[in-house]
Amino acid sequence: MYNACDLIGRYIPLVKCIKMESRKLLTTTIVSRILLIPAFYFTAKYGDQGWMMLLTSFLGLSNGYLTVCVLTSAPKGYKGPEQNALGNILVSFLLAGIFAGVTLDWLWLIGKGW
Repeated sequence: MYNACDLIGRYIPLVKCIKMESRKLLTTTIVSRILLIPAFYFTAKYGDQGWMMLLTSFLGLSNGYLTVCVLTSAPKGYKGPEQNALGNILVSFLLAGIFAGVTLDWLWLIGKGW
C-alpha cells in the first residue's frame, strides 16, 4: 500500500498547478508531517485497520510528492557547479536515509526473534 502510493505521489508533481516550489511552503509541509506520529499511535491503539491503511496511504503519497518537489526545487536557487554539488548532497542524504531505514528494519526483525 505504502509503496504504491509513494509511486503515485512521485508522479503528482508532473501537474504544474499542484507542484510546490516555495521553499517556505515545502519546509512547513515537511515539518508538519511530524503530526503523523501521534496519528499513527492513536490509530494503532484505538482505531481500526481502515484508518491505518488511510494513514499509510497518506504517508506514501506525501513522501513521494515531497521527495520529488524537494529534489527538483532545491537546486533552482543556485548556479551550475553549486546545483551539481547540491544535487549530489541531496541524493547522498536520500540514500543514507534509505540505508538507515533498511538497517533499522533488519534490527527490528532480529529483536523480535525471527
